Amino acid sequence: MKSISFSKGLEKDININISHGYYEEFSKRYASKYGTLMIIDSNLKKHLTTGSGKNIFYVKGGNETKYFDKYLELCKVMVEGSYSNLVVIGGGSLIDMAGFVFHTLDFPKGTFTVIPTTLSSMIYLPVSGEFYLDMNYTRNFLKVSGYPDLVYIDPYFCKFLDKKDMKNHFFLGYILGLLFDNNFANLSLKYSKNFIRLDLEDYLYSAVKYVLSIYSNDLPFPGTKLMKYITDTSVKSDFVQNEALSFAFLVFLSFKFGYIQEERFQNIFQNIKNFEDLKSSKIQNIRAKVNNVPIREILLKEEGFVDLLLNFGELKDLLLEFKSLLRGV
Repeated sequence: MKSISFSKGLEKDININISHGYYEEFSKRYASKYGTLMIIDSNLKKHLTTGSGKNIFYVKGGNETKYFDKYLELCKVMVEGSYSNLVVIGGGSLIDMAGFVFHTLDFPKGTFTVIPTTLSSMIYLPVSGEFYLDMNYTRNFLKVSGYPDLVYIDPYFCKFLDKKDMKNHFFLGYILGLLFDNNFANLSLKYSKNFIRLDLEDYLYSAVKYVLSIYSNDLPFPGTKLMKYITDTSVKSDFVQNEALSFAFLVFLSFKFGYIQEERFQNIFQNIKNFEDLKSSKIQNIRAKVNNVPIREILLKEEGFVDLLLNFGELKDLLLEFKSLLRGV
């Protein structure tokens, strides 16, 4: 097992453990444990040995998981069962919803344990300090602050994923490689094309270290802040596709602002297209914002990255140029 302790100063110390095949041990530990509610993606029910204990609550994962009625349903289960500990086994949407419940309910709080089961949720760890809920048909309309106490990452769950999803989710690792290690970026490209002999435990260990480096410096995962202003924000939208579009725009900005050369931009842009069909992506125009408050984002340099405050005014014309580029893809 590989373990990492992530400290957010006075806020929280988070223990992150990475081990292949660990799911049986932690499922036995928490099943029927007094005061602990286990929330599990119902799509995994046939793959796990947790059974149907009184403290197990199955929820179907996916976009609809973060609807407000699902949140209220889980709140009711937590309160009526007098639970103090919460364990969630599922993808990013289910983790978001569980985190929102844990950090908004007024109840005797124990520990909040997260077990991500999709490659994207293993890479895009829920340790940014924020959990989201959808509302008014808008993705991530509601936000609450908070962190998990424990994170268990088990690559075993990846064997149940759709192969197309696996391919696309390596894009998040590709982004991290561009920021920290080009060899890791190339490995992400390789893994997205060939699933034979994947060493996911070591791969995820590196990915997690890079993600924690971003968050420890209070930086956003590249593209996530910009995403809500230029991509489809409906609850049916696909997170990785939106991430690909917003990150492609950040790479375009990196080129336009002189941080990377055109050859590097073209190479990265082509690789992004190999992950996602950018031509079919829906891109929105940046609307005028109150007081034109800038957003903090990460741009690429030839080596490493730089974080900047991006002004909506200067982005507006560049976005039009970027849209023209996409039409010619």
